[in-house]
Amino acid sequence: MNCATLAVMRVLSVRVGVLLLVALTACRSNEEGDEDGGVPPLACERSQGVCAGAKRAWVDGAYETVCTARSYGADFEESESRCDGLDNDCDGVTDPSHASRVTALRTTLSASTLSVLKTDNGVFVAVGDNESRVRVLRLGVDLSLQGESTVPLPQKGPNGLTGVLLRAQLVQTKDGLALFHAAELPERGSPAELILVPLDAQGAPIQGQDGKMVEHVLFTLPEQAWRYRVVTSPADDRVMVLWSPTLWQEGVLGQVKGLVTDSRGQVLVAPKVLFTSEQGDTPNPSSVLWLRNGEVLVAMDDTRSVPEGSTVRVRRFSANLEPLGVARTFEMASDPMPTLVDLGAAHGGPVESPALVMRSREAPAWRNQLQVVHDLFNGGLPMTRAEAPPGEIVWHNGFADEGVLRLAWLSVFKDHQAPPPGGSPVLGWNGRLWTQEEGHTSVDRTPGPAYLPLHRYAQWVLMEKLGPKHMGALYMTTTPTEGSILNGARYCVP
Repeated sequence: MNCATLAVMRVLSVRVGVLLLVALTACRSNEEGDEDGGVPPLACERSQGVCAGAKRAWVDGAYETVCTARSYGADFEESESRCDGLDNDCDGVTDPSHASRVTALRTTLSASTLSVLKTDNGVFVAVGDNESRVRVLRLGVDLSLQGESTVPLPQKGPNGLTGVLLRAQLVQTKDGLALFHAAELPERGSPAELILVPLDAQGAPIQGQDGKMVEHVLFTLPEQAWRYRVVTSPADDRVMVLWSPTLWQEGVLGQVKGLVTDSRGQVLVAPKVLFTSEQGDTPNPSSVLWLRNGEVLVAMDDTRSVPEGSTVRVRRFSANLEPLGVARTFEMASDPMPTLVDLGAAHGGPVESPALVMRSREAPAWRNQLQVVHDLFNGGLPMTRAEAPPGEIVWHNGFADEGVLRLAWLSVFKDHQAPPPGGSPVLGWNGRLWTQEEGHTSVDRTPGPAYLPLHRYAQWVLMEKLGPKHMGALYMTTTPTEGSILNGARYCVP
């Protein structure tokens, strides 16, 4: 026998002169039938989470020297990536958030020159950090860089200048992923081209039969504008662009205009004035949604300098950009950053389901708050969801995930008495990354106890769903030695 056989043999019966013996052994075997030598397995190194109580597995004639998933079970991971409510890597932390450094940036980015969009082929990020092209990054669901493509900006003017990039936004059309961009020369009266560039499954520009990059000029604006928004219809091939013309003359009221084309530049609705400012300042088309009934919902920030503050106006429009119903207005502190989010059929019909997220400051404490308005056209009022510590400013975003409103924000401050890093006045801002889910307390997603080093214009957070119960946030840090870095945080949600 290969095992240590017990020496005691018991005579069970004697029949017709035949002695029947049974040998009792102390052997055990694994599922493949390999024997373990009779030595009991030792406990594994890890003892928390899914590893609790685990014993070493018998593999290839010996117990595992270092326990693996064979010992710990199918729920074990060396580095936790699942959002399943379990401590998969047995470090005592369930469903932790993970920080990642995505890529170095060539310059500081504002919210208008980057965007994120997930498709079946990855998480794509448009980065307008170069004066001659837009980078399109392809990330994995762990927010690691998998690939990169570039979309050159058209040359304009007699000297071949590419102009100033004012908007870079990824959109989903009926033909797939595309990049919208708007750039114009800084000279007064220079036209601006609104261009849509179709992208392939890897985020690269598609080449035509002539070998040139395919791009569609949606419209050429005869006026300069500094603020653009674009949205595509989920039901058909329509693209809507909103913009605020730049004011060159005093006494001229600011306006928000809009137009509708198809994805190849066929004009469906010619430019129209959607809104005229009552304050004489330049209004900002902050956010736009294409609703499920074909209507369009626009949130406009009409900021005034005297007295300081802002009027947020939310208005419905038809598919032909005709105003519908009565606008909702909210008197807010300056720069409320109104953001529209459609929570879907779980929250009612197409007009009832959108929510409005805004930043607020109210007396007497004047602390930055995040407020949400539901039932916009049924008398809904702002409700506070989160509040920043005294002296800190909030830069936020909102995301609709299967009827749930998810929030993310940077809470930032600066010690103006301290010398700025590298002597640069735009550095020295510090902050922390926060998220919040409906019905839950806010969670600090900052990677470590130290504050994030921020640029003055790190005034944005991008959000995207990475998988079931799995969200991602992108933000920018800046130091004198490393420059600006695009960072990611992936985290689990209820």
